[in-house]
Amino acid sequence: MPSDPTAQRPRSEIASGEWSTKPIGPRRYAARSKGNPALVCAGDSITQGLLSANWVGQVARAVAPTLDTVNAGVSGNLAWNLLSRLDEVIACRPTVVTVLIGTNDALAQISPKWSDRYVKAQRLPRRPTVQWYADNLHRIVERLTTETSARIALMSLPPLGDTADGQWQDLVGPYNATIHDVARHATVPVLPVHQRISGLLAVDQPLSHWDGTQKLMGAALVRRLVLRQNWTAIARHNGFTTTTDGVHLNEPAAAQIAALVEQFVSTNHIGTSGVS
Repeated sequence: MPSDPTAQRPRSEIASGEWSTKPIGPRRYAARSKGNPALVCAGDSITQGLLSANWVGQVARAVAPTLDTVNAGVSGNLAWNLLSRLDEVIACRPTVVTVLIGTNDALAQISPKWSDRYVKAQRLPRRPTVQWYADNLHRIVERLTTETSARIALMSLPPLGDTADGQWQDLVGPYNATIHDVARHATVPVLPVHQRISGLLAVDQPLSHWDGTQKLMGAALVRRLVLRQNWTAIARHNGFTTTTDGVHLNEPAAAQIAALVEQFVSTNHIGTSGVS
Protein backbone atom coordinates (compact mmCIF):
# COMPACT_ATOMS: atom_id res chain seq x y z
CA MET A 1 0.00 0.00 0.00
CA PRO A 2 1.35 3.49 -0.75
CA SER A 3 1.96 5.72 2.21
CA ASP A 4 -0.56 8.44 2.97
CA PRO A 5 0.58 11.38 0.83
CA THR A 6 -1.60 13.82 2.78
CA ALA A 7 1.01 13.68 5.52
CA GLN A 8 3.30 15.83 3.36
CA ARG A 9 0.64 18.28 2.19
CA PRO A 10 -0.52 21.42 3.98
CA ARG A 11 -3.88 21.00 5.67
CA SER A 12 -5.12 24.18 4.04
CA GLU A 13 -4.37 22.76 0.59
CA ILE A 14 -6.16 19.51 1.34
CA ALA A 15 -9.17 21.30 2.81
CA SER A 16 -9.40 23.72 -0.11
CA GLY A 17 -9.81 20.84 -2.53
CA GLU A 18 -6.70 21.67 -4.58
CA TRP A 19 -5.48 18.12 -4.19
CA SER A 20 -7.23 14.90 -3.30
CA THR A 21 -6.84 11.16 -3.55
CA LYS A 22 -10.50 10.95 -4.62
CA PRO A 23 -11.47 11.26 -8.30
CA ILE A 24 -13.33 14.39 -9.35
CA GLY A 25 -15.58 15.14 -12.31
CA PRO A 26 -14.27 16.67 -15.54
CA ARG A 27 -16.15 19.95 -15.25
CA ARG A 28 -14.92 20.52 -11.72
CA TYR A 29 -11.35 19.77 -12.69
CA ALA A 30 -11.46 21.96 -15.81
CA ALA A 31 -12.78 24.88 -13.75
CA ARG A 32 -9.70 24.90 -11.53
CA SER A 33 -7.24 27.75 -11.95
CA LYS A 34 -4.39 25.42 -11.01
CA GLY A 35 -3.79 21.82 -10.08
CA ASN A 36 -1.82 18.72 -10.87
CA PRO A 37 -1.77 17.17 -14.35
CA ALA A 38 -4.85 15.08 -15.03
CA LEU A 39 -5.42 11.40 -15.61
CA VAL A 40 -8.89 11.24 -17.18
CA CYS A 41 -10.72 7.90 -17.09
CA ALA A 42 -13.52 8.03 -19.67
CA GLY A 43 -16.26 5.46 -20.00
CA ASP A 44 -19.62 4.20 -18.78
CA SER A 45 -20.91 2.78 -15.49
CA ILE A 46 -17.96 0.39 -15.15
CA THR A 47 -15.76 3.49 -14.98
CA GLN A 48 -18.18 5.68 -13.02
CA GLY A 49 -18.14 3.15 -10.20
CA LEU A 50 -21.60 3.63 -8.71
CA LEU A 51 -23.13 0.39 -10.00
CA SER A 52 -19.79 -1.38 -10.21
CA ALA A 53 -16.67 -1.69 -8.05
CA ASN A 54 -14.73 1.58 -8.23
CA TRP A 55 -11.40 0.92 -9.94
CA VAL A 56 -10.90 4.64 -10.65
CA GLY A 57 -10.75 5.37 -6.92
CA GLN A 58 -8.02 2.78 -6.51
CA VAL A 59 -6.01 4.37 -9.34
CA ALA A 60 -6.49 7.83 -7.86
CA ARG A 61 -4.96 6.76 -4.57
CA ALA A 62 -2.03 5.15 -6.38
CA VAL A 63 -1.06 8.10 -8.60
CA ALA A 64 -1.61 10.87 -6.04
CA PRO A 65 -0.15 13.36 -5.32
CA THR A 66 1.54 13.65 -8.72
CA LEU A 67 -1.62 13.31 -10.82
CA ASP A 68 -5.21 14.32 -10.22
CA THR A 69 -7.64 11.63 -11.36
CA VAL A 70 -10.77 12.70 -13.21
CA ASN A 71 -13.68 10.26 -13.42
CA ALA A 72 -15.41 10.83 -16.75
CA GLY A 73 -17.59 7.74 -16.59
CA VAL A 74 -21.35 8.07 -17.08
CA SER A 75 -23.74 5.19 -16.49
CA GLY A 76 -25.51 3.88 -19.58
CA ASN A 77 -23.30 5.71 -22.08
CA LEU A 78 -22.48 4.27 -25.47
CA ALA A 79 -19.52 5.40 -27.58
CA TRP A 80 -21.75 8.02 -29.25
CA ASN A 81 -22.55 9.57 -25.85
CA LEU A 82 -18.87 9.76 -24.90
CA LEU A 83 -18.05 11.39 -28.22
CA SER A 84 -20.86 13.90 -27.62
CA ARG A 85 -19.37 14.98 -24.29
CA LEU A 86 -15.72 14.75 -25.27
CA ASP A 87 -15.28 18.53 -25.04
CA GLU A 88 -15.32 18.29 -21.24
CA VAL A 89 -12.57 15.65 -21.33
CA ILE A 90 -10.43 17.77 -23.64
CA ALA A 91 -11.04 20.83 -21.44
CA CYS A 92 -9.19 19.03 -18.62
CA ARG A 93 -5.95 19.34 -20.65
CA PRO A 94 -5.21 15.73 -19.72
CA THR A 95 -1.78 14.17 -19.44
CA VAL A 96 -3.25 10.66 -19.67
CA VAL A 97 -6.62 9.44 -20.97
CA THR A 98 -7.98 5.93 -20.65
CA VAL A 99 -11.06 4.91 -22.62
CA LEU A 100 -13.25 1.97 -21.60
CA ILE A 101 -16.43 2.23 -23.64
CA GLY A 102 -18.56 -0.22 -25.60
CA THR A 103 -20.25 -2.53 -23.12
CA ASN A 104 -23.59 -0.76 -23.63
CA ASP A 105 -23.07 -0.79 -27.40
CA ALA A 106 -22.71 -4.58 -27.15
CA LEU A 107 -25.68 -4.98 -24.80
CA ALA A 108 -27.87 -3.12 -27.29
CA GLN A 109 -27.43 -6.10 -29.64
CA ILE A 110 -29.08 -8.58 -27.26
CA SER A 111 -32.58 -7.81 -28.49
CA PRO A 112 -34.71 -5.05 -30.05
CA LYS A 113 -36.00 -4.33 -26.52
CA TRP A 114 -32.47 -3.58 -25.27
CA SER A 115 -31.78 -1.47 -28.35
CA ASP A 116 -35.00 0.53 -27.99
CA ARG A 117 -34.27 1.14 -24.33
CA TYR A 118 -30.86 2.62 -25.16
CA VAL A 119 -32.22 4.77 -27.99
CA LYS A 120 -34.73 6.31 -25.61
CA ALA A 121 -32.67 6.54 -22.40
CA GLN A 122 -29.46 7.78 -24.05
CA ARG A 123 -31.22 9.88 -26.72
CA LEU A 124 -29.42 8.13 -29.54
CA PRO A 125 -29.98 9.35 -33.10
CA ARG A 126 -30.15 5.76 -34.40
CA ARG A 127 -30.08 2.12 -33.39
CA PRO A 128 -26.61 0.98 -32.29
CA THR A 129 -24.53 -1.25 -34.58
CA VAL A 130 -20.94 -2.48 -34.51
CA GLN A 131 -20.06 -0.22 -37.45
CA TRP A 132 -21.53 2.82 -35.72
CA TYR A 133 -19.52 1.95 -32.64
CA ALA A 134 -16.37 1.74 -34.77
CA ASP A 135 -17.07 5.14 -36.32
CA ASN A 136 -17.65 6.76 -32.93
CA LEU A 137 -14.63 5.17 -31.28
CA HIS A 138 -12.42 6.19 -34.20
CA ARG A 139 -13.64 9.77 -33.84
CA ILE A 140 -13.05 9.72 -30.07
CA VAL A 141 -9.44 8.62 -30.53
CA GLU A 142 -8.92 11.02 -33.41
CA ARG A 143 -10.04 13.99 -31.34
CA LEU A 144 -8.00 12.97 -28.31
CA THR A 145 -4.85 12.54 -30.39
CA THR A 146 -5.25 15.81 -32.29
CA GLU A 147 -6.72 18.07 -29.60
CA THR A 148 -4.67 16.95 -26.59
CA SER A 149 -1.07 15.98 -25.91
CA ALA A 150 -2.18 13.12 -23.65
CA ARG A 151 -0.90 9.58 -23.62
CA ILE A 152 -3.99 7.58 -24.63
CA ALA A 153 -4.87 3.97 -23.88
CA LEU A 154 -7.96 2.10 -25.01
CA MET A 155 -9.15 -0.85 -22.98
CA SER A 156 -10.75 -4.06 -24.19
CA LEU A 157 -14.22 -4.76 -22.83
CA PRO A 158 -14.63 -7.13 -19.89
CA PRO A 159 -16.47 -10.41 -20.43
CA LEU A 160 -20.26 -10.28 -20.36
CA GLY A 161 -22.37 -12.84 -18.56
CA ASP A 162 -19.49 -13.78 -16.26
CA THR A 163 -18.12 -16.14 -18.88
CA ALA A 164 -15.27 -16.01 -21.37
CA ASP A 165 -16.97 -18.15 -24.02
CA GLY A 166 -20.39 -18.94 -25.46
CA GLN A 167 -23.05 -16.52 -26.65
CA TRP A 168 -21.90 -13.58 -24.53
CA GLN A 169 -18.35 -13.85 -25.83
CA ASP A 170 -19.80 -13.98 -29.34
CA LEU A 171 -21.62 -10.74 -28.53
CA VAL A 172 -18.69 -8.80 -27.08
CA GLY A 173 -16.05 -10.27 -29.41
CA PRO A 174 -16.72 -8.01 -32.43
CA TYR A 175 -16.49 -4.93 -30.20
CA ASN A 176 -13.13 -5.98 -28.81
CA ALA A 177 -11.93 -6.66 -32.35
CA THR A 178 -13.04 -3.14 -33.26
CA ILE A 179 -11.13 -1.67 -30.32
CA HIS A 180 -7.94 -3.35 -31.52
CA ASP A 181 -8.53 -2.19 -35.10
CA VAL A 182 -9.03 1.43 -34.03
CA ALA A 183 -5.99 1.26 -31.75
CA ARG A 184 -3.78 -0.10 -34.55
CA HIS A 185 -4.90 2.65 -36.89
CA ALA A 186 -4.17 5.34 -34.29
CA THR A 187 -1.01 3.67 -32.92
CA VAL A 188 -2.28 3.64 -29.33
CA PRO A 189 -2.14 0.70 -26.92
CA VAL A 190 -5.00 -1.51 -25.79
CA LEU A 191 -4.91 -2.51 -22.14
CA PRO A 192 -6.00 -6.19 -21.97
CA VAL A 193 -8.95 -5.91 -19.59
CA HIS A 194 -10.83 -8.77 -21.24
CA GLN A 195 -7.85 -11.10 -20.94
CA ARG A 196 -7.13 -10.22 -17.32
CA ILE A 197 -10.70 -10.71 -16.14
CA SER A 198 -11.10 -13.86 -18.23
CA GLY A 199 -8.14 -15.21 -16.27
CA LEU A 200 -10.20 -14.96 -13.10
CA LEU A 201 -13.00 -16.89 -14.77
CA ALA A 202 -10.63 -19.64 -15.84
CA VAL A 203 -9.88 -20.34 -12.20
CA ASP A 204 -13.46 -20.44 -10.96
CA GLN A 205 -16.33 -20.70 -13.42
CA PRO A 206 -19.63 -19.15 -12.24
CA LEU A 207 -22.30 -21.23 -10.59
CA SER A 208 -25.05 -19.37 -12.40
CA HIS A 209 -25.64 -18.35 -16.00
CA TRP A 210 -26.78 -14.83 -16.89
CA ASP A 211 -30.08 -14.78 -18.73
CA GLY A 212 -29.38 -11.54 -20.62
CA THR A 213 -31.87 -9.40 -18.69
CA GLN A 214 -31.53 -6.46 -16.28
CA LYS A 215 -33.41 -8.08 -13.42
CA LEU A 216 -30.30 -8.63 -11.27
CA MET A 217 -29.09 -5.04 -11.63
CA GLY A 218 -31.70 -3.45 -9.41
CA ALA A 219 -31.44 -6.25 -6.85
CA ALA A 220 -27.66 -5.84 -6.72
CA LEU A 221 -28.01 -2.13 -6.07
CA VAL A 222 -30.47 -2.76 -3.24
CA ARG A 223 -28.05 -5.19 -1.62
CA ARG A 224 -25.32 -2.58 -1.93
CA LEU A 225 -27.28 0.39 -0.57
CA VAL A 226 -29.60 -1.29 1.93
CA LEU A 227 -27.69 -4.35 3.12
CA ARG A 228 -24.28 -2.63 2.76
CA GLN A 229 -22.78 -5.65 1.07
CA ASN A 230 -19.63 -5.29 -0.99
CA TRP A 231 -19.75 -6.12 -4.68
CA THR A 232 -17.92 -9.42 -4.21
CA ALA A 233 -20.52 -10.65 -1.72
CA ILE A 234 -23.27 -9.62 -4.13
CA ALA A 235 -21.59 -11.49 -6.97
CA ARG A 236 -21.26 -14.57 -4.80
CA HIS A 237 -24.94 -14.35 -3.82
CA ASN A 238 -25.88 -14.37 -7.50
CA GLY A 239 -23.52 -17.24 -8.28
CA PHE A 240 -21.01 -15.16 -10.23
CA THR A 241 -17.23 -14.88 -10.10
CA THR A 242 -16.41 -11.43 -11.52
CA THR A 243 -19.73 -9.63 -12.04
CA THR A 244 -22.58 -8.74 -9.73
CA ASP A 245 -25.31 -8.99 -12.35
CA GLY A 246 -23.76 -10.30 -15.57
CA VAL A 247 -22.41 -6.87 -16.52
CA HIS A 248 -20.99 -4.83 -13.62
CA LEU A 249 -17.79 -5.81 -11.89
CA ASN A 250 -16.94 -6.90 -8.38
CA GLU A 251 -13.79 -5.84 -6.50
CA PRO A 252 -11.35 -8.51 -7.80
CA ALA A 253 -12.32 -7.80 -11.42
CA ALA A 254 -12.13 -4.04 -10.96
CA ALA A 255 -8.71 -4.43 -9.34
CA GLN A 256 -7.46 -5.95 -12.60
CA ILE A 257 -8.41 -2.77 -14.47
CA ALA A 258 -6.81 -0.58 -11.82
CA ALA A 259 -3.56 -2.55 -12.03
CA LEU A 260 -3.44 -2.18 -15.81
CA VAL A 261 -3.99 1.58 -15.65
CA GLU A 262 -1.43 2.02 -12.89
CA GLN A 263 1.07 0.01 -14.94
CA PHE A 264 0.36 2.14 -18.04
CA VAL A 265 0.97 5.33 -16.07
CA SER A 266 4.12 3.96 -14.46
CA THR A 267 5.55 2.50 -17.68
CA ASN A 268 5.20 5.88 -19.37
CA HIS A 269 6.90 7.55 -16.38
CA ILE A 270 3.89 9.73 -15.70
CA GLY A 271 3.17 10.51 -12.09
CA THR A 272 5.08 7.51 -10.79
CA SER A 273 5.57 8.98 -7.34
CA GLY A 274 2.56 7.23 -5.84
CA VAL A 275 2.23 4.23 -8.10
CA SER A 276 2.55 0.95 -6.25
